[in-house]
Formats: sequence, C-alpha cells, structure tokens
Amino acid sequence: MTPTPTDPPLPAPGAWWVCLGSEAAVVVLPGTPADAQAAEFCLDDGAPFRPLSQIPLPDGAPAGTILLLRTRGAAVIGLRIGGGAWSSLPPARPLDALRPLIDAAPRLLSLLAGKAAGPLRAASDATLAGDLLALAQPLVMLAPDGVRPLVMLGQGRSLWRMDAGGWLVTVQGVARAPDPEGGLAPLPAGAAGAVLLRADGVALQLPGQSPAAPTLVELARQTGAPQRGLLRQAFMALRRHVHEAWCRDAVRDAQVLAMAPPRAAAEPANAVGAAVDRAISDHGGGVFLLGWLHDPLRLTRGMALRGPFGAIPVPPEAIFRVSRPDVVKKFEQAPFGDCDPRRGFVVHVPDAGPGPVAQWRLEIALGSGDAIELVAGPALIPAAQAREVVLRSVNPLDVGPAMLDQVLAPAAARLHAAASADPVGQEVVQIGERPSAPTVSFVIPLYRNLRFIRHQVAAFARDPMLRQAEIIYVLDSPEQRGEAEHLLRGTCGLAGLGVTLVLHGRNAGYATACNSGAAIATAPLLLMLNSDVVPDRPGWLAPLAARLDADPRIACVGPKLMFDDGSLQHAGLYFARGPGNDWFNCHYFKGFPRHYPDANRPRDVPGVTGAAMLIRRQAWDEVGGFHAGYIVGDYEDSDLCLRLRQAGGTIFYEPAAELFHFERQSIAQHGGYAGTVAAAYNRRLHHRRWDSTIESLMDGFSRHGETFAAA
Repeated sequence: MTPTPTDPPLPAPGAWWVCLGSEAAVVVLPGTPADAQAAEFCLDDGAPFRPLSQIPLPDGAPAGTILLLRTRGAAVIGLRIGGGAWSSLPPARPLDALRPLIDAAPRLLSLLAGKAAGPLRAASDATLAGDLLALAQPLVMLAPDGVRPLVMLGQGRSLWRMDAGGWLVTVQGVARAPDPEGGLAPLPAGAAGAVLLRADGVALQLPGQSPAAPTLVELARQTGAPQRGLLRQAFMALRRHVHEAWCRDAVRDAQVLAMAPPRAAAEPANAVGAAVDRAISDHGGGVFLLGWLHDPLRLTRGMALRGPFGAIPVPPEAIFRVSRPDVVKKFEQAPFGDCDPRRGFVVHVPDAGPGPVAQWRLEIALGSGDAIELVAGPALIPAAQAREVVLRSVNPLDVGPAMLDQVLAPAAARLHAAASADPVGQEVVQIGERPSAPTVSFVIPLYRNLRFIRHQVAAFARDPMLRQAEIIYVLDSPEQRGEAEHLLRGTCGLAGLGVTLVLHGRNAGYATACNSGAAIATAPLLLMLNSDVVPDRPGWLAPLAARLDADPRIACVGPKLMFDDGSLQHAGLYFARGPGNDWFNCHYFKGFPRHYPDANRPRDVPGVTGAAMLIRRQAWDEVGGFHAGYIVGDYEDSDLCLRLRQAGGTIFYEPAAELFHFERQSIAQHGGYAGTVAAAYNRRLHHRRWDSTIESLMDGFSRHGETFAAA
C-alpha cells in the first residue's frame, strides 16, 4: 500500500468484510455515518474509488455502515477515511459472519438483493444468488396457499396472486418482483420455486407447482363473469409495465385476438343515437376519435373513453362538431329528428394513458346516470393508414384553425412521424448506360401516374444537351414496379437514353422520393422535375445552367412553366396571406399569356416551384434536401427555398427556359391527399416554421405580378 505524505488518522478499527458472490464485497465499517461518507477504497494499489452503496447497520447492532463494492478478483482491498492513511482490510470472513446482522434485521436480505441487482450489476451472478439463498435459508417459510400463478404471459412470465413484492432469488440470479396491483403482480420466468425476499424481512418459498393457468389471450376469449373480472384485474396489474416489450406484446395480443364486434346506438326511433366510427391510436400515446351524436332533447352529459386500463374523460372543449350529411339523412324522418347538420364530432386525446389499446369503447353519459356504451373498431392500424383516416375524416370546408391546431394536426403529425420511421427499403435498377461524368442529374419522382413518361423521355431524347445528363426516376408506388420498369425499358431503349430507376419498398411521399434520387445522383447540379412536366423545345436547360454559372450567389433557379393551353402556370413563387392569416404559396402571373412582357423578365424571386428547379448540389447538401415533415407532397419546395435563403443563397426565375406543367396529375391520385385536409396541414406547418421569415422576406419584393392564385 503506497503511504501518503501526511499522517491523518487510520481507518476506524474493526472494519471487516465478506465475499458475496464472485465479485462483490460486503464491508462492515464501524463508526459514524460521517466515516462511511468519507470512506475510499482501492484494489491492489489501483485508483481510489467510493463504495457503490451504503446501508446503515440495523438497530441493536454496533454503530456502523455496510458498504458494498465490486472486488474484480483483487487480492488486497485498501481503505482510508477522509484522505487519511491507507490500511489493508483483513482477510475475508466466512459468509456466516453476516448471520448476526441478518438475525437482528431480516430486511437486510432484501436490501442486499436489491443492491446486487442495482449498483453491483450482479443480478445474473449465480454465486451471489446462492449466497443470498444460504443466508435466507433459516428464515424461509412456505408461501400461503393463495400465492400462485393465475395468468400466463409468455416468455415464461406469469401473473401471480400475492400481497407484497420484493426480490426473487433463484439459483440463476436475482430479479425484481414488483409490488402487486389489485392483488396481482407479473413475475419473471423461473419464479416457481424461487425465494421471495420482501422488504419487511419475510422470506417466502413460492410454490414450485401450481394448477395450470390460462394465457392472457385465452382469458380474453372467455365470456364468464369471473374470467372477465380476472381479465380486468390482469390489465390493471400490467398497466405500469406496458413500456416493457414483453408486457406490451402480451397486452396487445390479448386484445387483438379477442376483439368485440363494433357496436353503435343507431336506431332512428330512439331519442339518442350515436356511433364511434373510428377510435385509433396516433402511435404517440394518444387516440383520435371520429363519430356522431344525435341528441335533439339534450339528454347527454359527456363522453368517456374506456380501455383495458380504465376510463379517460373526454373534455367538452376537445370535441369539435362537424357536418355529417349521412346522419342527417338517417334521422330526417325520425320521431326525434332535428335540423342540426353538425352531428359529427372529431376529438384528439393526446394522452390516452397506458397502452397499447387495441379497441376502445366510448361511454355517452346521460343525465339520469345511465350511459350508452359504443364499441369502436380496431385501434391499432398502420400509421400511414391511420394518417389517411385522420386527414380524410372531415370535409375541408368544416376545418377551422382551432380544429386543425387542436385535433387534426397533432394527430396527423404523430402518425406521419411514425409512418416515416418505417424503413423505406429501396432497389436501384439501371436501364441502359449511365453517363460517367454528368454535369446535371435529373431526379423525377413517380407516383401512380405514368402516362407522361413517353412524352417526357421523347423530349429528352430530342435535346442534344441531355445526352450526357444523368436521369433518375424514383418510383414511390411499389405496386407499379413491373409496369414502370417495362415502360422505361421500352421507351428509353427506343430513345437511346440510359436511365436509373430507384424502387421504393413503400410509398414514402414526394420529399423522401426526391431525397432518395438525390442521394445516388453524381452531378454537381440537381434538376428536380415532376413527372408531369414536359419541355417545350430543346435547349431549355442551357439558360438555367448559365444563370447559375453567371452568379455564384444563386443557389436555385426555376424556369417558366405553362399550362397545356400555353397560359402561364409559374413565373416564380411568392407568399400571400390567406384565410386564417396563414401564408399561402402563390405563382406570379398565373393565368397570364405566355409572352406577357413582365413575366419574361429574369429576376430574383422569393421561391420557385419544385415541379422544375435546378439547384447546386453543394447547396442541396448543406440544407439537407427536402424537409420530409410535410405529408404526401406540398410546400416542400418553398420550404427548401427558404432554407437556401437562410443559408445565404438567392433564388432566381429564368423565363428563357420554358416547359409545360400538367399540374397535379400525380398527387391527385394519392388517397392521402385528394379530398383531404393534407394541404391545410402542410400550409399550417409551413406557416409555423416560417411566419416571421416570410413576413420580412416579402417586404423586400414588389407586389407586381401577384395574382393570389395559390400554388
């Protein structure tokens, strides 16, 4: 032991220790708590360290503290107090040296087991578990007859009837036995025959054999009153553990495999009618509700969601009424019919308590104290499907800012995040020869609508400048793989063009499709091009590239786009406030004649459309490409332009490049966009991200050419 230059007091006399398991030491240090707080150890002249845990000696024993540490097989354990001189502990005493302390305070066994599983990280030390069993043996009693497993949970786990938790000790190791809830506690595999060390000092031998217990799924399928009561108890006992995978899976499977049929109160002759069309998880701990209520006599007093873990009141202020023409028609001839068209409702409950919940019930409370119970369909559906349900749940004309902000947007945002987290999976197919050193890479996302490919490829083939362009198509509708690949092989083979086809494994949306294409592009310039954009004539790319070459400050340039009748669709993008004071994307000179003089002037613009934009690869990489937080495809282009400006670049409009844009031909076929509130969601997200930035930006641009024609 290396001496210190000073001569402080030696450690308190009488310190001794016992090996516990293969690498743990229980050091008994007489003295005051202050001595224990100041104690330091070292192993074989190693670096000093503090003990991992401290336990005061029980009443009746001499004053002192139990200190726990890991020995790591050291031959010598050094001890000093408060920076004093080092002293070696005497050789370890036998395990039975702890017996008087345990006899005086049996709860020490539970404390030692807890420290072994916690600070000592020795829960799987079979030697330590054997030592604990040896120390506990004189105190062990057989568990009462009522202590037994009642429900099997899978992976060897089971729900036991018991009145207190503690620490389970088997020959394999130590595991936590949680405190029971409602008389039930989930115990890990190997609990049968184990010794339960309770915090009150009681040591119980659990039964090694018990009558066969049903699984949670089997219990869920039984309809008897005792079984239903036990199922409710089981769910309540598990609610604190649903964050653990074993419990989450057991609870989910028991619900999904034993679902009740949906139930509504839809009889027109009744004074109160109601149904819950959807009660679905938002994949973030909340639930989205869609339903209707017919209550002309105002008999109802509120709503509550009920799941396996209890009831959740639905605040009245969270309920937004919406039009339901189908319900109006259903009750127009009913005895209690009324003329209120807003009988539907939507609700988002952001915190629906423990989960997962596979099926919700909705209780409609009546003034009499009775309640009408409605049963919804499945709550656990894929995130992308659930997102579409939310976006399609309400007629866009019914949506106001409050409903969007409090119900639709929060639910859709969580579902979009969950859907985006699923791996996309992709495959790259090369059709024809890929250029070795392209100056520009085209990235063209495809979704459902493939009818413009022939026209687009034919236009590319007629343009000599595009012979060395890298052309990348990204198919975001994987069900069309065969059709798209066949079409491209035939068309590009005839045209003599090589193209790269990126195949997504699932529909991931416009931004992710473009980002996937850009990720494999090799040119210093990226041309983002919609599949429904067709060049007017050869030579259109040259003025765009020349504009970037002429001014290094320009990060992105966009061409003139025209409708099929030749009128202007796009001559630069600007922002204008619309309903709700949100910023809308609009096109300069939209609907004006093709050769309108002011639309033929090259100029700096707030933004350009993603339907056709040429961007420096370096600038794209610096801002991270398109932001994938927008749903399906809308506002990603203006968001990108704003980020490019934020990074110091400018955006330019070049009218010498002219292309036809057969607007929204692809997105119109997307079930998650057409006829939904996706555009309103994206606009609101865009507004929240950029409100103050756009306000300052638009102050610097002339209003000439503004048509208030939304993009």
